[in-house]
This record gives sequence, C-alpha cells and structure tokens, in this order.
Amino acid sequence: MKNKKMTESIKNVVVVGAGGMGALFGSILAEGGLDVTLVDNDREHVDAIRKSGLHISGLGGERHQQIRAEYDAGAVATADIVLFQCKGTATFDAAKALAHLAGTGAIFVSFQNGLGNEDILAAHFGIENVFGGLTSMAGARLGPGHVQDFDRVPTHLGEWRGGLSRRASKIAATFTAAGLETNASPDIKTDIWKKLLGNLTMSAVSGMTNLTSTQILQRDDLRHVCHNALDEALSIAHSQGVMLDRNEVVKGLDLMTAPGGTGDNKSSLCLDVLAKRPSEVEFIYGKPLELADQAGLAVPTLRALYGLVKGVETHYTER
Repeated sequence: MKNKKMTESIKNVVVVGAGGMGALFGSILAEGGLDVTLVDNDREHVDAIRKSGLHISGLGGERHQQIRAEYDAGAVATADIVLFQCKGTATFDAAKALAHLAGTGAIFVSFQNGLGNEDILAAHFGIENVFGGLTSMAGARLGPGHVQDFDRVPTHLGEWRGGLSRRASKIAATFTAAGLETNASPDIKTDIWKKLLGNLTMSAVSGMTNLTSTQILQRDDLRHVCHNALDEALSIAHSQGVMLDRNEVVKGLDLMTAPGGTGDNKSSLCLDVLAKRPSEVEFIYGKPLELADQAGLAVPTLRALYGLVKGVETHYTER
C-alpha cells in the first residue's frame, strides 16, 4: 500500500501520553493549525482539559488552550501522525490500543526516553511505519490540565530503519510551520543515543537528589558522579558502533543543563519518584546495562544508579 503521507497533507496528529511533554507538543501543533487529539488514561487530567482547556504556564505566559482530549485510544478513528509520549512502561499497552490504526498509512513516532520503545512500535505497526524522535525541550505537568512550558529548542525525527526520506522531511517541515521547530535526521538512532547519554548521566542523579540538572552540576561531588556515568555510557555507545565524541557530547550536555531553560527542570525520572509511580529506569538504564553485559563492559557507576532507583521504587511498586 502506498503511504498516503507521500501524497496527502498532514493534518491529524494524535499524541499518546498528555503529560508535560506530550501536552506541550500537542498544544504547539494545535496552535499552529493542526488537528490534535491528546490521549491519556488519567481521567482527572483529561476532564480538566475538556472543561477549561489546557492550562499552560511559563514560556509565553499564562494561557488556556482548547484542545481535544480522550481517555480511550479506541476513540481515535484516524490519524496521519501518532506521537508516542507516554512512559516507556506504557508503550506496549498503548500500541495495542491503537491496533486499529495499523495498515492505515499512519506514521508512529516515539518521542520517549531510553531504548526499546521504537522496537515495540515496530513489532505492532511494522518498522516501515515507525520513526524515532528526540527533543531537548522540557515540559512538566503541574496538576490536572496544567503544564509548564520551559523553552524552545529544535526537535529531531527520522526513519527508524535509517536514511533521510522525503516523508521525514515533509513531517519536519509541517511541524516547523506549525511552530514546533523540527529537523529530519538521516541517522535518528545516533541522535537518540546522544540524548540517552544525557539521561544516563543526569536522570537517576536528579531522581535520587531531587535536584535540577543545573543544581547537580554546581556541586563538585555530584558532577564527579555524572562524569563517571557519562564515560561509562560512552563506552556502551561505542560498543554498539555509535562512535560519539566525548567533547561533542559534553557540549550538548552543557546546553541541556544551562540555567534559565531545561537545566531548571528535574528529570522525568525524578518526577516519577516524587509521585511514587514506576519510572522509565528499565528503558533508560536497564536496556543499556544489558548491552554492557553483552559487550563485557564494567560500568559500576551506571549499575549503582540503576540499583538505587530500583531500591527506592520498592517502597511503592512492590506490595
């Protein structure tokens, strides 16, 4: 079947997971003229959006935006693009709930943390219909129907099977025209590893200290832990043929952790720990540690961070 994205305009966007990032992406694209539907299983959150619109604070000032919101993915009849922005722990169930969109020409894009989400989507919808995506933008949910908007930085997406395609460029151009600056990537897997290195470096440290990235790097003791984690994460990337340069990664990390933007945000893992809900530790740390095992790498700092998060989670995830 010829993919309709090659011949038709992109109009209908579904965002699965309307937390801080999902709702923020949806609001930007909706304001830019696309037909956006937010899907989230938090009824209180969805009810608040339906009743009063999405309340957005931070960058751009206080505002409310009317946007369609659904509890049930089954209520979504059609989509051109589906953005997965739910937690990795929910990816399989969310993909299963959207099984009726398989074979319709929809493109499924993972804007999620860690490794493994795209492979889950490929198993449900076919790798030819799956894109990887990443962003360094930051958003946080402040309460039911209420999110924080921190900044604007470029977003990237690309074919999960690799290569720069016309449809990737078309989606990127459509999102950019709608206000979400997006670049089409010829090697999205390498780009995702760049972000993953940042998460492996900072995410658990934020979760265990309840500090922002900027606050963490202002402390010599925590900065030392983060740099050890970064070096170990780089060794895993290199074992996978992802030959990222440490100096370039550090430059990117400096941008991500600068005060006055995303650096003032706590990691999503930290927010999960504070809310006493399961985190994405298996996608951010667990999958890379499996790769480290396969490569015979010693990564003690990453193993310690993983163990600490898992230990804290026992207080509210094991009964």
